Amino acid sequence: MSQERRRFYRIDDQAGIKCEPIDPAQVTERLESFWNDHHQFSIRNDFNFKIEQHQADLNKIKASMPELGRYLDMLQEQIDLLTDKLLETEDDFTDDERQVNLSAQGLSFYQDQVLDKDSIVELHLKLLPSRQQIVSFARVIQCEMLDHEQGKYRISLDFENIHEADQEILVKHVHAKQLRDFGASRFDDSPDAE
Repeated sequence: MSQERRRFYRIDDQAGIKCEPIDPAQVTERLESFWNDHHQFSIRNDFNFKIEQHQADLNKIKASMPELGRYLDMLQEQIDLLTDKLLETEDDFTDDERQVNLSAQGLSFYQDQVLDKDSIVELHLKLLPSRQQIVSFARVIQCEMLDHEQGKYRISLDFENIHEADQEILVKHVHAKQLRDFGASRFDDSPDAE
């Protein structure tokens, strides 16, 4: 296990998944497109990530120039409306929800399709309940048959190519789920719990 993988917490979760194996001859071309031509929701994720990075600046502007602050808020709302419209055209694969073990570095899940170890897949991930979508090109680090009769495989992937904003979304999602689970377990362990 690499040092990088140790830096990220893992959670058990539910997520929408679409996993497409990539022909090795197409990997370079697909990766160039991934880094140069963002998916529609990747553009929004990146936009929100940059807004968060400058939140302190925006707060200072609002304090010293309230009119400008309100105008900037209005512009952000308009951009959100436009990106919402763009996202309506994206595939909805929430129907393909699966149990996953997830971190900001990778995930594992079960499926019927075998994937070759070390192969590259394009992974679309929809986080729940926020419905935020993330695209990554991931490497198959393990494909283990669990049930010979039913043909179920446990797939483990590392996100080898992921936009910084998308990885930040994963970090926050994992952290929020940990806090919810911790709060629920504290409630269950309280002396008043039946």
